[in-house]
Amino acid sequence: MSLLPWRIPPLNGTSGNGMKGHGTSEPLPGIPMQAGAHKASTADGHALWRASYSKRDDVPAEDEVTRQLAGIMHERVNRIGQARDLIGRWQDRTLGRTERGIRQLPDIAGEQLASWALDNVLNARKRPVPSFGFNLAPVLTHAVAAQRQQRIRGLLLTGVATLIAARHPWGTGTLVAAVVLYHVFVAAGRFSALLRWGLSALVPMVVTTAGAFLAWTQLKSHSSAVQVALQDAVSAGVWLALLLTAVYAIDGWVALGYTLSLRTSRDNIAGRPRLTPRAAARVADCAVTELWQSTPYQKERRVHRFVGAGLDPWPAGGPRIQLTPARRADDDEEEDGRDTVNADRPGDDGQDGIRKFEADELLDKVRDELDRLSGTLVETHALPHCDVFETLAVPQSRWKNLPRVPERPLKGPETEHLGEIEHAPWPEAGEMITEGSQAPSGHLSRRYLAAQVVGWKGQIVVTVFAHAALEGKTLHFITRPHVLAPLRKEVRAEPAKGWALARKIAFTPAHAFGDTIALALRAYGILLRVLISLLPGMFGHAVRQQVAKALDENPKVDGNPVSLREHCALVDPEDMHQSEDVARHISILQSRMFSTVSAFLYDHGASTGEFRRQAEQFVTKVFISGDHNQVNTGTMQGGQTQTAPISEATEKG
Repeated sequence: MSLLPWRIPPLNGTSGNGMKGHGTSEPLPGIPMQAGAHKASTADGHALWRASYSKRDDVPAEDEVTRQLAGIMHERVNRIGQARDLIGRWQDRTLGRTERGIRQLPDIAGEQLASWALDNVLNARKRPVPSFGFNLAPVLTHAVAAQRQQRIRGLLLTGVATLIAARHPWGTGTLVAAVVLYHVFVAAGRFSALLRWGLSALVPMVVTTAGAFLAWTQLKSHSSAVQVALQDAVSAGVWLALLLTAVYAIDGWVALGYTLSLRTSRDNIAGRPRLTPRAAARVADCAVTELWQSTPYQKERRVHRFVGAGLDPWPAGGPRIQLTPARRADDDEEEDGRDTVNADRPGDDGQDGIRKFEADELLDKVRDELDRLSGTLVETHALPHCDVFETLAVPQSRWKNLPRVPERPLKGPETEHLGEIEHAPWPEAGEMITEGSQAPSGHLSRRYLAAQVVGWKGQIVVTVFAHAALEGKTLHFITRPHVLAPLRKEVRAEPAKGWALARKIAFTPAHAFGDTIALALRAYGILLRVLISLLPGMFGHAVRQQVAKALDENPKVDGNPVSLREHCALVDPEDMHQSEDVARHISILQSRMFSTVSAFLYDHGASTGEFRRQAEQFVTKVFISGDHNQVNTGTMQGGQTQTAPISEATEKG
């Protein structure tokens, strides 16, 4: 977390300061400085309006989740496993058991995931959501590589088929004719129906025998041509199978090489695709926009959540209290001189004895306190990878209208490198800053303070969003915890090592032969579609419906925000210890937030009893552990207590 100088200087005609990068103080583009406002500071010299915001830390470049998401783009179907499933299905059918399924590559792995990532993230006409716990650029780079490899493989397969058709035209025609005859007479059931009719009575038997003899006579007269065509068909089939298997084997070895490039022993992984300038420019744009601090929110199953922060939003809520002055011992002793004391107290309105403060000051105090949890602690271990930053919560309906790419500099010799856009300003920075100076009601986009803990090598990301609203002498401090669960088992691709790697390399040709068989089945389906479009009367209505269903268009990509990390993740952690860590981190962050707000209110002369009571009641309702007979909650001092659970409590943790 880096903090820009955020207080507006005295009204001397100068503009406010911002920051483009870490450690520099420069004007922040796109942020209005409110220099002409009529109320820029209070009596105690504290400015009411910000001129900057707390930035996110850099995303981890090479963590485990990034490597796994990038490696799963190159996953291939286990053809040997499919062959075993087919044999097992035959055994199940023989023994009368329920037939087992044939393993397939899920839609969150391989080239399907690469296509989804390119359509919904890289090439979509919407901004990618912020990346929490992983780096998006290497994942998109390998998605581009997987799609490019798929296209090259398709060109090679088409070239091989064209070459075989040119060198063996008679054999190719014979193979196509054999496939057509097989489907018309065997697959469609016409041959078996004709055979049953021919054996049903004497007259049908005579007619069938006469027809077969006539066909044999006509075929025998062209026996030499038929023999040449059959020999050419065998040669074409063998060469086609060998060349296609070779192409698939090379493709498998290249994919294995991409996976090995992501091994943990390698320090640097590719962050930009090569030989594709357009894709490289888009990946560079995503590398900038994923750090922008606008976070979309949407409503799913009657629960609001921030997209990208996790599919497991915990109950949101917090204290809502009336700001009343605190009754202290010295107040009764010096009641006669109360007016004089209040008059000398900066920022006091002289009515309720509470020092005036803004929501910005309250959130700044919370931010500073949370920053201490990530530093070196004497009593305990520090929170792992704790980052505190500010974010602008944007509704889902507005997300597609936000600027998708950063502004590029003017054309010139200095713009030849992609690094020119690394310091592009965040477009909504000024909106988030000015939002804090306005009344809290009536804003669809609001500023939140986010405290994030990344654990388990990026597999677990806990984010607690906090918002403070001061209105009508009432303080409403709300927290919205989110949990980003680990990746699914299908996505956790690990590069093979040792003998496992040697076996993968050795068995790649066997998998390639299975890919060739699968390609033949797909080609048969394509030929069937062509025949249906040309000769619809020769095929049944059920077959036409099946093909029409297969030809249905894929759903169009909409403008709603999506997260690649959430697309491949579980809804909530399944491991016992991961769930325990999640509950503990949320409890620590929320308890620290509530205790800091309570101390801040006390320092400003406000009563904290009602705030503490509501905070403890809220935390008690959320955290239930053990045998569900006791509640493990955080106290206002950051400690842990156990109390009886409340009946309407939501079981989490």
